[in-house]
Amino acid sequence: MAQATKNVIVTGAARGMGAAVVRKLAKRGANVVAVDREPKGLKALKDELAGQPGAVETVTADAGSASDVKAYVEHAAKRFGGVDGIFNIAAILGEFRPIAESSNEGFDEVIRVNTKSAWLGMKYAIPHMIARGGGAIVNTGSYLAWHGCELLGPYNASKHALVGLTKTAALEYAKHNIRAFILCPGSMDTQMNIDTAAGFNPKNTEEGLRQLAASTATGRVADPNDVATVGCFLLLDAPLQMTGTLIPIDGGRSAM
Repeated sequence: MAQATKNVIVTGAARGMGAAVVRKLAKRGANVVAVDREPKGLKALKDELAGQPGAVETVTADAGSASDVKAYVEHAAKRFGGVDGIFNIAAILGEFRPIAESSNEGFDEVIRVNTKSAWLGMKYAIPHMIARGGGAIVNTGSYLAWHGCELLGPYNASKHALVGLTKTAALEYAKHNIRAFILCPGSMDTQMNIDTAAGFNPKNTEEGLRQLAASTATGRVADPNDVATVGCFLLLDAPLQMTGTLIPIDGGRSAM
């Protein structure tokens, strides 16, 4: 079912897991529209990948803004002749506070960036995938998409909601050959992991990092490239009968 060249949108693309995904897709020959709010990171990534089999277009945008999402989806469709997939990665942690001490504004922003962004991406990309005869959606969840965690209530809620959205998309659009997945990493060697460690252990970030690694069965955090490899498989290679699934990559933590 795979076409020779796929055209994919990746949000949260300027660094970490998002940048790793763009690198792998471009090297595989996929054309990528890389989206982020950080123009410097996007430029560096585009310069790095010049000459790869797949073309990389960069767009500085807010993935939680309906007008921005509609614009970059339309740009991708026009630039590459269609959209075959979207990988929604953009996310923020939000406040580290108990529920009763969390701010209304903080909750709204986490839901906007983490959940509404994926909903918007699907909303505007799905019609283009239908026009192409199928496609793939990968939403980025978390180990916390089906577990609780103190101090990160809004983040937990945003990722739990993504599970429901992804499963709904899989059911609604399977007849159009569109597959939908939610990829659920545990701790990764990224800036967000450092921020997480600092949030849980503000007096000793290094100890917080050790604690995050120790919470896995493997005793280490994931390399973003490992998670990106699975995400690219879901976008480019997974069969039609594989859809609506939650895929943990959390060092065995979900088995503990």
